[in-house]
Formats: sequence, structure tokens, C-alpha cells
Amino acid sequence: MNKGVIIKILLVLIILVLVLIGLKPVFLEEKVADEDGITEIKLGVIPKITTDKAYLYNNNIYIQDGGIYNITGILYNGVIYIDTNEEVTLNLNGVTLVNEVNSVIDNRKSSKLIINLGAESNNILSDGINSNSAIKSVGDVTIKGRGNMLIYGNNGNGITVSDGILEIADVTLYVMARNTAFNASEELIINSGIILGLGSDKMQPPSDSSKQNTLLFNFATIYTENTLFSLKNVNGDVIVNFLALRDFKTLTLSMPELKAGRYQLYQNTGCDSLVNNGIYDDCDPLTNDMIKIGITDTYLVNNTWNWYGNMDIMINYFPEIKQDKNINFN
Repeated sequence: MNKGVIIKILLVLIILVLVLIGLKPVFLEEKVADEDGITEIKLGVIPKITTDKAYLYNNNIYIQDGGIYNITGILYNGVIYIDTNEEVTLNLNGVTLVNEVNSVIDNRKSSKLIINLGAESNNILSDGINSNSAIKSVGDVTIKGRGNMLIYGNNGNGITVSDGILEIADVTLYVMARNTAFNASEELIINSGIILGLGSDKMQPPSDSSKQNTLLFNFATIYTENTLFSLKNVNGDVIVNFLALRDFKTLTLSMPELKAGRYQLYQNTGCDSLVNNGIYDDCDPLTNDMIKIGITDTYLVNNTWNWYGNMDIMINYFPEIKQDKNINFN
């Protein structure tokens, strides 16, 4: 057998052994110039980065320069850290980030982080036992694009912006949090897209500057995982069907079809179609188990945000907002 072939086989075997025993080999490769100013990061057992603008250390990705980063693949027990004051865009296209211990995206410096979801892409983020938020940022965060994203905030929040604005547009975004789905210190702005937020603690209403209406529910009881829900208008037209992917007590719903009008929410429904990222398309509820808050079973939408249930869990708002909004305290 050719000596070169034998060496290549031995290298492959060594790498497999290192992976099996938990060590992560790192290849030293020539750094190449970014094409069109875009940096490619390919995740996997051995994440591949071919630029000096970001580097890999201890299975974490450290982004140290502003710019656009195309990210694909799976990262297990690693974090994407943003360590630059410049604006950073993460283009996620079929990304799975799972961390059993920490957050999965941590913007520690940038004044603005943009997360752009590739068209029709499915992206999953899930954090760990020491995390207080799956995505956390010290600066503004914009989530946009024509893709889908599931976020599991297993120990705290789904998305936390400690000093800035969270703005959402166009995406299909389903956030399930142990505590709070969305927590932005300044404003939560929902302009478009299909947005679902499940939580069990605090809840933040969108800003008045949002371009899309939102319903917010603080239920008196906990609804359980794997229950199917349907929101319909009073004419019986289905607005959205969704599967609860975890137990929850608070619910944020926003979608383009949520126009001014009256709506009803049902549980324990059945659907003939298949689920896609927790949301059912083009199907009708098969049963009708209406959800009430107090004596209220019909929910009016006549403002940018419309709150039903006790307000003692509301965060990041100005008290005078209560004077102008459609709020039911039952």
C-alpha cells in the first residue's frame, strides 16, 4: 500500500479516537481572505473557521471583529461569543446550537447584533443548567429573515437584552422559556412574522412602535406540554394552531393575521396536518375546548398589544401605558 495512503488512514484513525475519548483535535490551516466581506463558519465535531476575524478555543467560537458571518451546522456544548464593539450579523442557515451548561449565543460587547435566518431554514437553540438565557446581549438585537427558529430557554429566559432593544421582523420564531420568553431592557418591537413566546414567570409587552398586533395572556393555571392550541376569530377562521413544546403559564402571540377584532383560544384540539416547528399549517380544530381568563372567553384586539390576566408579572414598561391599553385583569 502506498505510504501516503497509510499515513492518511492513520491520521483519520487518530482523529476518530480523539473524538471518541472526548478530545477535540484542531487543524492548523491557512487563513484565507473572506469573499465579499462574509466569513464562513462551519460547525461540527471540529468547527472550521478560515479567517482571523474569529477563532475556536475549547469548543467555543469567539468573534472578535465586526462583519457578516455565515454559520451552518451543529455546535454541541459550545458558545458563540461576540467580543467586538462593532456591529455583527450572524446568518443562521440550518443551525443547531445545544449547550447542556451555558448560553448558546452571548454578545458581550457589540452595540448591535443582527441574527438573520436563511430563507426556509430551520434553526434550533437550546441552553443549559447554568444559563440565564439562551441568547443574551449587552446591546440591541434584531432577529429577521424568512427562516424558522426554535429557542429553548431551559433554565431562565429565551432572549435577554440587558441594555438595548429587541426587534423582530418576518421570521417564524417560537420561544419556550422556563422564566421569560422575551426580556429587553428598553423595548420589544414586533414588526412582522409569526411570533410565539411561552413562559412561566414575567412577560414583556411590545412597544407602541411595533407594526404588528400582539395578544398576551397571563393564565391562572399551567398548561402542559404536548397540548395543541388554536386561536380563532369569532367567525371561526383559524389564525394559528400550535403545539405546546413545554409547560407554560404565560403566552405571547403575534402574527400578521391578528387584526383588530375579537378572538377565542382553544385547547385540546386536533389537527389532520403535520406539525412544522411547533406550528400547524392549514388545519381546523377538531374539538372545541375554549380557554377562559376569569369570565372572559373572547379577547379583543384593538391596540398594538392587548393583555389578558393579572398584570403583576409585567416587565420593562412605563406605568402610564396602562391608561391607554386594552387590559383585562380577571
